[in-house]
Amino acid sequence: MSAETLLRAAAAVLALLLASRSSNRYAAFVTGVLAGFAVFGARIAGMPGPAKAALLAACLVALIALGAARTWSPIAGDGLSAGALAAGGAACAATVAGRHLAGWQALAFAAIVLAAVSAFSAEATRARSEAGWREGAAWSSALLAPPALAVALAGLFAGVSRRLEPLVVAAALAAGALAWVPVLLVERARVSRELAEEVATGLLSEEDAFALRLPWTRGFEKRFGRPDERREYVKSALLLAVARHQQRHRSGEAERLRHLEVLTFRTRLRRTQEARAARFRSRESGEFGETRAPEGPGTRSS
Repeated sequence: MSAETLLRAAAAVLALLLASRSSNRYAAFVTGVLAGFAVFGARIAGMPGPAKAALLAACLVALIALGAARTWSPIAGDGLSAGALAAGGAACAATVAGRHLAGWQALAFAAIVLAAVSAFSAEATRARSEAGWREGAAWSSALLAPPALAVALAGLFAGVSRRLEPLVVAAALAAGALAWVPVLLVERARVSRELAEEVATGLLSEEDAFALRLPWTRGFEKRFGRPDERREYVKSALLLAVARHQQRHRSGEAERLRHLEVLTFRTRLRRTQEARAARFRSRESGEFGETRAPEGPGTRSS
């Protein structure tokens, strides 16, 4: 057994271990690098054709999925961050493995890998937010979409002239980004639907529920407080929406467990709101005290 084979096997084991910590951004990038090296090796013989590209993509996402299936976030923003870093790491490994390829082949190979891992990440995020047969269908899509995308892109690259090869690279990068559009739309609809009752009961305001629908609106909402308060508030609200959605598609003991999760996330959300309100009251009382200080006894002339 060669030294490279041993190194690739060790990289696969480390990738599995780190994939279980997909919520850690740095771990996600390193996971992508290690998984890419385990599948591609230090050097590939040539630009993969459609069949080989599909096989490599399937092995790559299967390696990531084996470690990350239980820990992948159901929140689109978190899944997008982890997926982009994992895809970037795998693309870096592909670039190194294909560094000797001529023309745009190395970049095309890296772009195909990035698109494949991005497609897997998007579907994995959607799968983690579903329940029942919908979850199984989404996981099937997460495993089948990357090789299908690799077949299409590798076939397209092989069939165009050298002058059009940069367009195929751009198309692969665009496909990786567009894979997240359905996930964002599904999350927006889920948040709007599942948090409507929380608005009706007074747990959430309509403004907060509206801002929570999309990553770029909730990420810059000043009413959510400091960055640490915003993270806890947003995470609790979005996980509450996921738990409510899953509860409606469960039955028996699974439904009862999801109901307990709903109560837990409601409590976390309420505590975050109370802590934020207490901090605001403390700050306002401090500012009021500073304003009234010059009128105190110690400031009067004798």
